[in-house]
Amino acid sequence: MKKNRLIDMLSNESRDRLISKSKMTELKMSEVICKSDSLMSHIYFPVEGFVSIIQMISSTQSIEVGIIGDEGMVGGEIGIGLKKNPFGVIVQGKGEAWMIEVSDYLDVLNVDRNIRCVSNAYLGFRMRQLGLSLACGHFHGIEERLAKWILMSEDRAKSDSFTMTQQFISLMLGVRRVGVSSIASQFKKDGLIQYKRGMLSVLNREALKELACSCYEKENSIYESCVDTQKLDLGLQTLSSINS
Repeated sequence: MKKNRLIDMLSNESRDRLISKSKMTELKMSEVICKSDSLMSHIYFPVEGFVSIIQMISSTQSIEVGIIGDEGMVGGEIGIGLKKNPFGVIVQGKGEAWMIEVSDYLDVLNVDRNIRCVSNAYLGFRMRQLGLSLACGHFHGIEERLAKWILMSEDRAKSDSFTMTQQFISLMLGVRRVGVSSIASQFKKDGLIQYKRGMLSVLNREALKELACSCYEKENSIYESCVDTQKLDLGLQTLSSINS
């Protein structure tokens, strides 16, 4: 069965409560599931595929500030009072997601401490992810960032081959397409990747990891520290003892 890591952290009762209000929906390649500054309508928990979180600068300028796959959720900011999507969200890898209406999500969030605890922990990770993304874009070169981005996409695709175009990569990295094309060609020449007809295949993951900036490992470490199952369990046990 396809799973979402956040939902899997919930108790059986909380998981059933959330799923009972949700439905499985298809994530179509390049589909915009959220528009920046639009009213939130749904929360998404990807179980397959992944999406890019986009910061719009202008109508013609945008940059990716995060990737979300089955480790996370889209729209969790509603839990801290936001009513509009702070970012745009576009499907980068097709798949499926549990989708729940905002009103239903707020209902379960208000009555279920387990769901609220997991949601808040993930929002803590997203805040740190955004800061890391800003620093990475400022201090690290295109080659390092491209290697990191390919690895992050591979992790979430759960396959060493996934659909990708150089135009989309340049949009995500906020650089000119010619810059991406040059580095991608070198990666291909060095036997790190294969790129053909919009399909990117990772041939040498270890070499890519050596090229990638430290932000790749750091982001994984931040996720584990923020969304730590044992700490979440301890927090819930403490809440239960206080209320008993």
